[in-house]
Amino acid sequence: MTLQCPDCQHQEVRNAGTSRHGHRRWACKACGRTFGDKNYRLIDSQTRERALALYAEGMSARAIERIVGVSHNSVLNWVRKEVADQALQPIPPATQQVVEIDEMWSYAGSKKDPSGSGGP
Repeated sequence: MTLQCPDCQHQEVRNAGTSRHGHRRWACKACGRTFGDKNYRLIDSQTRERALALYAEGMSARAIERIVGVSHNSVLNWVRKEVADQALQPIPPATQQVVEIDEMWSYAGSKKDPSGSGGP
């Protein structure tokens, strides 16, 4: 089995002990970076998709954490990453056809001053 450094792709590595969880660690002889055989923090795509689907159904991030078994911070980071390219993009004015206006104002009786919200 030949390991190579993830930074410099150098193939000469030495044993650097174990992680606090008991997984073997390696150190690159060229750049000195330490790394493991595998990134145990990675979460498979099926779990990620399930968590996003539960969030889309209205479940809270902490409830998803309890059910799926991933951190609520991970769930919220995945949600932010998914909507960053979609919801935060401004809509070009040329593509808009209908505009909805929420404020309304009117004159009450014969007053010269407008009443209501959104007046001039």
